Amino acid sequence: MEVQTTHCDESPEARETHERILDAAQMLFAEKGFDATSVRDITTNAGCNVAAVNYHFGGKDNLYLESFRTMLGALRDQRLAVLGKLMQQTPPPSLEDFLETFAEGFLDPLVDESRGRLFLAFVSREIFDPRLPPSVFLGEFIHPLLERAMVALDRIVPSMEPDAARLCVMSLVGQLLHALKAQHLFGQNDHPEVSAHLADFVPHFVRFSAGGIRACAIDESTAPPSFSSGEKDS
Repeated sequence: MEVQTTHCDESPEARETHERILDAAQMLFAEKGFDATSVRDITTNAGCNVAAVNYHFGGKDNLYLESFRTMLGALRDQRLAVLGKLMQQTPPPSLEDFLETFAEGFLDPLVDESRGRLFLAFVSREIFDPRLPPSVFLGEFIHPLLERAMVALDRIVPSMEPDAARLCVMSLVGQLLHALKAQHLFGQNDHPEVSAHLADFVPHFVRFSAGGIRACAIDESTAPPSFSSGEKDS
């Protein structure tokens, strides 16, 4: 997707028009997808003329990119803040506490708020019909989350090798993304294997992931590693 140059009019009227277009685009792209949403649909919803999209965003492609990035950045920062607050605790949290916070921080903003549900619909469409360069979702969302989680795991499970920790964090993200995709595919239908509420997935995620991380942290030549902050021995 080619990124075009946009205008930077800082007048209150221009900023207000910019935000109206962005809000309308996010809603329509999430509901209908990129191809089924026309520029005229967006501007009609935003109450402005068609030329405003080119003026403010440089075209439909660039508007789609900025629509995604705006929601992506807000959710990323929220999740990083949740993990950062957890890791400021003394002593460090248990592995289970970290996993529960990681999962809830990943899922809650997507299911408990109207903006989160809008973004979930947006992400679901992007997963199944990608329009953006992979670097956008990976570089601006997944990688910062991976790095913060890697720092957390290094503190909670110091015996784990960095390569193993990275693979474990990638597995955590993969499980959560799969849960989101399954909810999108099956959540509205009668599929008992898919919970009606993503929150029901969290306890399983914690148990399954804690077992996997402990297994990956064990050095076969030594005793099993110890874990921080009063975890119960398994």
